[in-house]
Amino acid sequence: MSDDNQNASQPEPQKPEVRRGLQSLSLIWLVPLVAVMIGGWLIWREVSSKGPEITVTFQSAEGLTQGKTAVRYRDVDVGMVKKIDLSDDFDKVVLTLEMNADVEQYLTEKTKFWVVRPRVSSRGISGLETIVTGAYIEIVPSEKGKPATEFVGSEEPQFVADGSEGTRFVLTADDLGSINSGAPILLRGVSVGEVLDTSLDASAKKVSIPIYIKSPYDKLVTNDSRFWDSSGVSVDLNAQGVSVRAQSIRSVIQGGINFMTPEGNEKASPAQSNTVFNLYKNRKQAESLVQGITQKFMLYFDGSIRGLVADAPVEFRGIRIGTVDSVNLEYLSDKGMFRAPVQITIEPERIRTVGAKPQTAEEYKQVMVQLVKNGLRARLKTSSFLTGQLYVDLDMYPLAPARYLGDEAGKIDELPTLPNQIDEIADSLQSLLAKVETIPIEQIGMRVLGTVEGMENLVTSPELQKSMESIQEASNGINQLVSHLDSSVLPATREALDEARKTMTDLRDMTAPNSPVRYNLEESLKEISSAARSVRTLTDYLEQNPNALILGKSGNREE
Repeated sequence: MSDDNQNASQPEPQKPEVRRGLQSLSLIWLVPLVAVMIGGWLIWREVSSKGPEITVTFQSAEGLTQGKTAVRYRDVDVGMVKKIDLSDDFDKVVLTLEMNADVEQYLTEKTKFWVVRPRVSSRGISGLETIVTGAYIEIVPSEKGKPATEFVGSEEPQFVADGSEGTRFVLTADDLGSINSGAPILLRGVSVGEVLDTSLDASAKKVSIPIYIKSPYDKLVTNDSRFWDSSGVSVDLNAQGVSVRAQSIRSVIQGGINFMTPEGNEKASPAQSNTVFNLYKNRKQAESLVQGITQKFMLYFDGSIRGLVADAPVEFRGIRIGTVDSVNLEYLSDKGMFRAPVQITIEPERIRTVGAKPQTAEEYKQVMVQLVKNGLRARLKTSSFLTGQLYVDLDMYPLAPARYLGDEAGKIDELPTLPNQIDEIADSLQSLLAKVETIPIEQIGMRVLGTVEGMENLVTSPELQKSMESIQEASNGINQLVSHLDSSVLPATREALDEARKTMTDLRDMTAPNSPVRYNLEESLKEISSAARSVRTLTDYLEQNPNALILGKSGNREE
């Protein structure tokens, strides 16, 4: 009963007051709620901006710091070095890079990485800003190629890829020479680009040289542009003498490449990126590159062709119209003889045609056939006696028969040839020597020797010695006589000459026009002349009248 009283004495519990809406939420809960929202947004931003993780292998990690070294493109951070490890063979370092999401599409097999740090090389001084900011990794993104996550970094700086600052091309050559990475690309002596790298191609038969040409000069490169090696100092010894050419000091030390576009092709469309060009050994070889219509011919020589090499010129009357393609040697087993086939390429358009000009290769072929009928022949000539280099000379020899040494079974037309001038000279000398051998030189020598011995005996004989003494005595006598003449005879002769001079003077005075002697002489001559006329008259009369000597003149008888 007591329990009932106790339960009765306890008051009934009050109903809780219920608040609806925001009235039941305390303001203190807003702070953690906002913090959660900000944290979630930051997490979402971090996750959404986080790009892929890639690995890049370098030779060393000099200047790189884990968690601090940035990955940059055009001075904009696009990633961070997350981890630095050694490779499994402890030979290289492997960097784990955490990239931004916006560059994920540019991470392909064509993408390049390298470390930017202070460098002093043949290219100059670069990366000085990293002395303050620290080294960083530069990236050259590329959308070409397959996506990749593993890369091999370059130890040398690479240029920006195609698009904004220039264009990348590829050169191929038989050998590298003195060209290496960083060598300048020159246009008219001005540096417009650089060599990016040097390596062997897939077949290991040629050298691949990627180059980079800056804008706007890359637009000057067309599909017909020619590149040549201008490294070091070029010394050319030819028929014109010795010529020495050199480019800039940088190209002399490090090597360099020149390029140009032939005249008439400057307005052609620019070459596309990664176009492959052939690298020629020198400018002369690049300029001699054929263009337009070409004709190939075979020449056969049976003599020595020492000094004739590929790329030698083919000239017509001193003007280059082609190039020697190849020089070989063949043995004709059925004839037991040798011959040298020489393949040449002729560029007929190098010769200006006056009148109707051939337009097609077939028309040019008909022109060559007609020229051969008129006497077109090929022969080897020496371009320089110092170097012994030969070249192919084409000229008209209408009197020389067409000489073909080929079997006419080849696919290339053959041009008739003439013997080498040196061979002709050698044959003439050999013929001369053969004639000399028929001369009895031994007998002639014995006779000459006998003559010489007789002369020696004559010279050394006592009689000749006595004769020489007699001649010496006679010479002394003549000297004495001359001395006597100088002392006695010459003064008397001088006096006689003076007397003769005086006589001539008197005679000149006597024969002067106004002298009395001349006047009397002239009068006497007149009288003698008159008497002579009288005698002539008398003689004529007596011849007609001989009886006058007895009877006298008839006139006198009448009287």
